[in-house]
Amino acid sequence: MSETQFAAATQRLRTNGIELAGTSGALTKDGVTAQYLYAEGKLAIKIIDHPFFLPLSLIESKLLSYLEQSVAYDATKAEL
Repeated sequence: MSETQFAAATQRLRTNGIELAGTSGALTKDGVTAQYLYAEGKLAIKIIDHPFFLPLSLIESKLLSYLEQSVAYDATKAEL
């Protein structure tokens, strides 16, 4: 993930109520808490707490969807 893609992902997450402040830290939304680190072109996210009624697989899937859409959007802009 390039820095431009990371910036696009940060913006997309922000519009969905998830704030990434800088290249590392914690994020929280709707009872889900995670730690993240962006370094050397990679974004790592570790879910550290979530409501018992929300399966981890669902949380990961939704987060991955946000990130993939951001990367795809950035790639489309680069082609223009």
